[in-house]
Amino acid sequence: MSEGTLWSADLGELHIDTDANTGLWGYLWLQMDKKTFKEWLDATLADLAAAHSIELTRKLRRYHKSFYEQTIVTLRDKLQADEAFIYHPVPLTYMPLVVHATRIQCEARDASSCEGITAATVPHTEIPEWQQRTGSIPFASPHLGEDGVRVTKSYPADSTIMMTAVTYYWHMPPGLPDVLLRGHHDDPEVIAAVMEPLDDFARTLRLPGVTR
Repeated sequence: MSEGTLWSADLGELHIDTDANTGLWGYLWLQMDKKTFKEWLDATLADLAAAHSIELTRKLRRYHKSFYEQTIVTLRDKLQADEAFIYHPVPLTYMPLVVHATRIQCEARDASSCEGITAATVPHTEIPEWQQRTGSIPFASPHLGEDGVRVTKSYPADSTIMMTAVTYYWHMPPGLPDVLLRGHHDDPEVIAAVMEPLDDFARTLRLPGVTR
């Protein structure tokens, strides 16, 4: 394991790996008991409050506790994410920015035919298409190869909130799992401000033992 990696050493060899800057990115364990979660949350919020020079009030702590409890359950049980990461520079008064990485099996000829990326481009059926915005660009990775794409998608969550999602997807050679990285936020300005760090983080991902 390289110096500064973000997760426990007991993960399997095909779990998603990264050399991301641990000053910017933290690891979110998707399996934690109640005591460990409390200790992790207390330490994480104290560090972030100090970094942002903000008082950690009870209201802020309750908000983040509820957010992370719901996020862990959703990512682990509903989305079957393999790993999840937190971008630390987002102030505590905003919704945290969490991105999750998932391995997907797809033997199609190219990325555009794989469910992992087509799902990110399909409009929400309950929202008028004219209210949704989707854009994609090729996105190469030094570790995961040239057959990658980044999709951005904005849509109204309700009458006042515009959700913005960013999805990175790499189609791997036959026999290897594809990699999908995804994050979303309820403030488009936050996503716009962190696109460069998000791109840099996406380029650090790799599958251990896989060289391109």
